[in-house]
Amino acid sequence: MRKPDNWNSLIDSFSNCNCPYAYIVSYYLSRFDKDAYTKLGFGNQGETHIKISSIFEIPPNTLKNFRDAFDPYHENNRKGWWQRDLWRVEKEIFNGFKTYSENELYELVCKILSNPKQDFKYFFDSDQLTSEIDNITLFPDEVNDTQILTEGSVRQVTVNAYERNNEARKICIEYYGTNCYVCGFNFEKIYGEMGKDFIHVHHLIPLSKINQEYGVDPIKDLRPVCPNCHAMIHRKNPPYTIEQIKNILQ
Repeated sequence: MRKPDNWNSLIDSFSNCNCPYAYIVSYYLSRFDKDAYTKLGFGNQGETHIKISSIFEIPPNTLKNFRDAFDPYHENNRKGWWQRDLWRVEKEIFNGFKTYSENELYELVCKILSNPKQDFKYFFDSDQLTSEIDNITLFPDEVNDTQILTEGSVRQVTVNAYERNNEARKICIEYYGTNCYVCGFNFEKIYGEMGKDFIHVHHLIPLSKINQEYGVDPIKDLRPVCPNCHAMIHRKNPPYTIEQIKNILQ
């Protein structure tokens, strides 16, 4: 991936910013708006903000405010923070990535969301960085009777992005429900209709560690977890086990 033309000043601006990666993702959401939300596949705007903010460990409304700062500079229906100039890090991000295509920026965002603790230079130096973003989308109306489903096929995007089988996800949720398997949190109970059926599905064996198609058993291999517990599971590599996170909570 090519580096932004303002590489040095962009990196320097990060030193005075608590969460520069959140600003980059917010710039992507502002600039490409509905296409960006759809392509990320986390659901509607509110669901997307919840998912992404959990990865960066910031409130969803903070991510929304970051996005709003870029809105006056892009063609969308939001006015955003039109009465103030861009802050330094926002200006560097805007100038650095304004020549990037949607695909280029999407690729970078995928890398960031999959590896939020990595040094920024790593995203441009690594040729085979894998993506582990959960694809939260609508699922087929009918479920096949088989319980062993093929998943993990690689689709070329420049990086290797391992495809997730939505049918396997649905079967997992039908079996375990939408309560977090770790802490018991239920989005519908807290957020009402907006939170209905919202939950992440965690692979006990990360797809990126398998590097090939394999038969996934939705009951044995998958567990529903909330974004917070999911983020904590992936705080290290290899990830914590569900039992380890449960013990920490207890």
